[in-house]
Amino acid sequence: MSRGRSLTRLSAAAVLAVALLPVSLPGARGEVYLWPMHGNRRLSSSFSEYRNGHYHAGIDLRSYGAVGLPCLAVSEGRVVRVKVAAAGYGKALYLKLTDGSTAVYAHLDQFDRSVDSLAWHYRVQREMNWCDFRLPDGAYRFEVGDTVAFSGETGTVAPHLHFELRDEAGRPVNPLVDIYTVPDRSPPIVSGLEIVPFGRGSVTEEGPLPAVRYFRASGSRRFILPDTLQLDGVFGFGLATWDEQGYGRYRMAPVSIELAVDGKTVYSVRNEVFSYSQSGEISAEYHVRGEGPAGRYLRLYPVRGGTRRDRSGPGVVHTGQRESGVALRKGLHVGLLTVRDASGNSSSAIFHFAIHDFPVITTARRLEAAAEIVVAAGDPDGGDVIIRLFESLDGGGTWSALAPERVGEYYRAVVTDRAGAVYRIDVIDDEGAEVSRWFASPQVSVERDMVFASLLPGTFDEGVILHVRTDAVLASMPRIAVGEESPLPVYQTAQSEYVAIAGNEVFGQSEAVFTFSGIDYRGFPVFAAKASRIFALRSGGSARFTLSDSIDARMEAPALRAATPLGITEVPMRGPAPAGLTPVSGPFDLDFPVENLSKPMRLHCEPDGKTGLFIWKEEKGWKCVGVPAMEGGYVSIGRPGTYIFLSDGIPPVIEHVAVEKSHAGSGFFKPYFCSVPVTEEGTGVDPWAAEAWLGGKRVVCEWDGFRKRLVIPVPESFPAGRTVLSVEVSDRAGNRSVGEFGFVLE
Repeated sequence: MSRGRSLTRLSAAAVLAVALLPVSLPGARGEVYLWPMHGNRRLSSSFSEYRNGHYHAGIDLRSYGAVGLPCLAVSEGRVVRVKVAAAGYGKALYLKLTDGSTAVYAHLDQFDRSVDSLAWHYRVQREMNWCDFRLPDGAYRFEVGDTVAFSGETGTVAPHLHFELRDEAGRPVNPLVDIYTVPDRSPPIVSGLEIVPFGRGSVTEEGPLPAVRYFRASGSRRFILPDTLQLDGVFGFGLATWDEQGYGRYRMAPVSIELAVDGKTVYSVRNEVFSYSQSGEISAEYHVRGEGPAGRYLRLYPVRGGTRRDRSGPGVVHTGQRESGVALRKGLHVGLLTVRDASGNSSSAIFHFAIHDFPVITTARRLEAAAEIVVAAGDPDGGDVIIRLFESLDGGGTWSALAPERVGEYYRAVVTDRAGAVYRIDVIDDEGAEVSRWFASPQVSVERDMVFASLLPGTFDEGVILHVRTDAVLASMPRIAVGEESPLPVYQTAQSEYVAIAGNEVFGQSEAVFTFSGIDYRGFPVFAAKASRIFALRSGGSARFTLSDSIDARMEAPALRAATPLGITEVPMRGPAPAGLTPVSGPFDLDFPVENLSKPMRLHCEPDGKTGLFIWKEEKGWKCVGVPAMEGGYVSIGRPGTYIFLSDGIPPVIEHVAVEKSHAGSGFFKPYFCSVPVTEEGTGVDPWAAEAWLGGKRVVCEWDGFRKRLVIPVPESFPAGRTVLSVEVSDRAGNRSVGEFGFVLE
């Protein structure tokens, strides 16, 4: 029987006859639609929240741990799509409303009885556990308030209803903007501000890397940054913020954020609507520094490749270094952040920043003819500076203040006449910016001493940042280069810490060697080198490399927003491999800026069919992300991390069968289901390959990965009495197990 004929016959038997009702009927208090569930309007997630790789496209309605709550038709409509999947939305129903919008109900446990019958027979006839099909026009119509489905926990970790509204173009819209209201008296919380330097030459007092400052609460709706930010160059800001409805500590995305500088709005965010083609832009919009909303910073400036129309403004501030952005005069400015939730509650956060040229140290040396040091510094802005001098006789462990005397354009200070002394100069300009330098004047030693220097490269959107730390104070700024021909700009960020920035242009398709050289305060030479596999990729480009001398691999970049650095480093083992799995390679780090990816990268390789790629997750160990042989010879890589290839020759363990009570639901299924726990610590269960037979008849079995079990719903039409359940389960490496259980159906 053809697919089309099968759909037509099954649908015709279950078409619901309904009376037409006007769309204006549903709303309470002037709302557009009926609320999709009975009971309190409590949310656990809001629209446009951060998700790994995409925006949250709807709102999550709390069910307080319950499964089987009725989900209501918010307006008159017809079912146009039914989807059942092991992950993502789980079981989902798409209801096309009479005004052209579509309501989406996801993570369901059951559908309406007629739709349950259709979805079950559709899968059984095709011998598949999952489906995604569309229905012919006019079938399965519902009136406002009818029960279209029952809430559940399919495809998710905890029971709730994910509810979406999509406009006629199929774009998710925020249901809490001009459609529904929710009770909420809690204003948003503002946590941290990220300061992002743009270009080589833009720095904060901490150097050229993004810095974070944390707000302090000053009342329930007001937050302040106590210290004035000192900025030199071109900058953008990022914000960590969230909203709590006040009924449980669920941290949700606000509806809007506005950034104003000196009373003028320079950037605004409105979480109102986006298209699914824009969902991947979330990796460019957020800088993820840690777990949860407090560790995620939404960039308040246009991001590369960003197309969302509910973001507006130039965002970036500077003092005339570029044509785009907001040009400001040098000096002190006031930033005001206003964050609003869907119920109209708002919070404000204030910060002050001075944008100007930082002071410059032009001379810092010890005289050879006398026990004195001479220093000179100035403010390019023309202001006065304060100079402080310090001396250390124990290599920087303790410091003593010196008394500088001004002589013309210089400052002189008497120092202790002892070899191996180290000096520090702090210069503060009249805006409050402070720069420091450490220096010494040793005689270069012909002897050798062990001076340790660690070199740690890391990628960012425009190249590579090399972090260097030494175990001895250096006499002057070191030389850092890629190879011998490409010296890099160097910034000292602490007493024995340095940062160098290398643009993508210095990297090719071969190994890069970073070199570090200088002299420490005693006169001992310092040299270190680090060979790193760093490649500069562009859209459609790839990089070839070998892992553990045994696996030839190729990383492909299908679509990038800009030239992107890729770092590959073999590293020590992070933790033991799961029992029964054999390492095929050593662990290796993949490092790249996520914000540059328009699509995930692809790691191509050809290990044997039992070998999977695993990623290390703190507190969870090694977790499989894909099996190349089963997925077209490559695995999608969407995040940096530590990876390893492990061979899996152990099949899943099928434990026992349990009959668990369920809710009354649609009535198509019995009020219970068969649950078969499966233990699989290797490549993971393949949900597409599971099979089940009940009393010799093929039935649907659904893999519940969050609870590690096969779920077999039993249709009401199955006769009561003794029966046999047979199941077959495969892992993603193709290892298969079979189980058979006898029990009694009620």
